[in-house]
Amino acid sequence: MARKTYSEHEREQVREALLTTALQCIVDRGLIHSSIEVLCRKVGISKSFFYTFFASKEELVLEALRYQQPKLLQYARQLMEDPALSWQEGVRTFLEACAYGEKKGIAVLSIEEEQEIYHCLSQESFQTFREDQTKLFRELLMVFGLPAGSIEPRLFGNLALSMMMVYKAIPDAMPFLFPEVANDMVEFQITALLGEMLRVKEQTDRRNEDVPC
Repeated sequence: MARKTYSEHEREQVREALLTTALQCIVDRGLIHSSIEVLCRKVGISKSFFYTFFASKEELVLEALRYQQPKLLQYARQLMEDPALSWQEGVRTFLEACAYGEKKGIAVLSIEEEQEIYHCLSQESFQTFREDQTKLFRELLMVFGLPAGSIEPRLFGNLALSMMMVYKAIPDAMPFLFPEVANDMVEFQITALLGEMLRVKEQTDRRNEDVPC
């Protein structure tokens, strides 16, 4: 059988299908058990064709997470522009959507997935992705009205991601924690993080009001 020749448009469609499939596997807690063969079967391509897009499953995952970043920023902007929501309600809605990622279709890596991917990446790929993550959290803070320097974006990232990852890890990877209060834990952490963000925002707003026109 002759090999199918793909147009550039078709290749872009396949690439996007790989990215969205990888994200869905993360949401469904299936990434760690999803081989390249499984991903290819879901998309309907051969394994050899996969390698014309990505060097490995891990590189696909990093690109999929990058693919999700503009969507997260757009979602945050929509919440901030929603006249029906206060600032606090908008930020809380965003943090809750990320924390309960599997319910909202937002991909958050589990502890096991992070370890698996990290050990298979080159340091160059890892550092590039880390810079992308820092940029994402910096831009999110700006969308929330917190200018550069008001909150360290890496600290914000650590607080947000650790909350999401621990919630996802209960009870499978962290059986000694109490799953019956997992939701209460998330809400407590969101309230604490939101309180600090509000304090910084009010401080910034006051400084801006004091600047003469």
